[in-house]
Amino acid sequence: MDPGNKKAFCFCFLMVLSPFLAFAADASPSQLQDGAAGYRESTDIFLQDKEAHILLKSRIRRANSIFEEFKAGSLERECIEEICSYEEAREIFQDDRRTKEYWKVYTDGDQCLSNPCINGGTCFDQHQSYICTCAMGYEGRHCETNLRDMLKCIYDNGQCEHFCHDNSSTGRQCSCAESYKLGADGLSCEPEVDYPCGKVPVLKNLTKRGRIVGGDMCPKGECPWQALLMYDKTFICGGTLIAPDWVITAAHCLKPLPENKLTVVLGEHRIGRPEGTEQERKVSKIIIHEQYFGSKTNNDNDIGLLKLTIPVNYTDYVVPLCLPEKQFAVRELLSVRFSTVSGWGRLLDKGATPEVLQRVQLPRVKTQDCIKQTQMNISQNMFCAGFTDGSKDSCKGDSGGPHATEYKNTHFLTGIVSWGLGCAQKEKYGVYTRVSRYTEWIKEHMDEHTLA
Repeated sequence: MDPGNKKAFCFCFLMVLSPFLAFAADASPSQLQDGAAGYRESTDIFLQDKEAHILLKSRIRRANSIFEEFKAGSLERECIEEICSYEEAREIFQDDRRTKEYWKVYTDGDQCLSNPCINGGTCFDQHQSYICTCAMGYEGRHCETNLRDMLKCIYDNGQCEHFCHDNSSTGRQCSCAESYKLGADGLSCEPEVDYPCGKVPVLKNLTKRGRIVGGDMCPKGECPWQALLMYDKTFICGGTLIAPDWVITAAHCLKPLPENKLTVVLGEHRIGRPEGTEQERKVSKIIIHEQYFGSKTNNDNDIGLLKLTIPVNYTDYVVPLCLPEKQFAVRELLSVRFSTVSGWGRLLDKGATPEVLQRVQLPRVKTQDCIKQTQMNISQNMFCAGFTDGSKDSCKGDSGGPHATEYKNTHFLTGIVSWGLGCAQKEKYGVYTRVSRYTEWIKEHMDEHTLA
């Protein structure tokens, strides 16, 4: 017989005998003895019921035929229909890495079936465990922690659009200026009224243009919080609308003036020419800061409030400027380089007063630099702004007007035009009342007289 055929014959013969060999290996001695006796007593090659049952139980894997082992490796046949070994799985995949990945799931189950990773996280199955790869902005075992909620106010204002507060128990929390409500995201501020503070209705995007000394005209409606103060029908100062019946200005504009001769005009653009947007109001109460003395050497606490007899109506040309919270002003608004000052002040030092409202963008100056450069007495209740080359500045007539700072598309009152040595003088700056030092004072007096 050919050697190759001989090998094939032997292999097939062993395959036919394999069930009997398995029985011999697994059966007890008494079972073997009984089987031999049964064989001697009969020429029938079939087993009795008992022995056949033992034989079937001894086989772990089901063989579809005696030629099972000749078939190519099949994942469904080897490891799904039957219980397979690692070696059998390795034979199917022919690759250690793929075999190990499959074996983890096959022996341990898929730990990601329950979708344990939340907030868009991706689950990766591990042996008796899993790993979550979190979407941007989340972390934690199951991606359950929103990093936005862990932000501190010192970092990018906690991503709040307006005000931010650190809370040890709840984390940082955002809040909004008057006339806004907190958005669903807990960060943004949505207007609750048609004319919220700090917005310019006539423009969606405020154009960055304008100067006073060396400045440009403020286009009609683009400085809607600007107030005009008149004494006996004569223009004396500027002011800022902060509520329907409240205007804030400099104390030196008000002392000493009787209330009954003071008039405030909102919606004014060109002095002396009615344009249909003006709203004129009488003053019912003048409030000057208790610590303002108004001497030539001491202009500290240069701030005052005017209570209007009748509230103004908000329009496209009359809108209040937002009052900032103290910490927000110090932490965020202070870092904004340029702010806008507006008014009807002189266009040049000792020059003419303009008819049309002017505005200028001025950089804030560090207090120590201001003192060093100008030798002026600057208290912690003041700050400096302007250019040392004398090209741009506020001037006489601008006093009491707003120093407005834009933050995330909302404008806030950061200063009040107070004083300076001349106008746009070289090596000199304009000095402004620091509003953040008086936020509590402002609210206390407004609340007191509103209730009254």
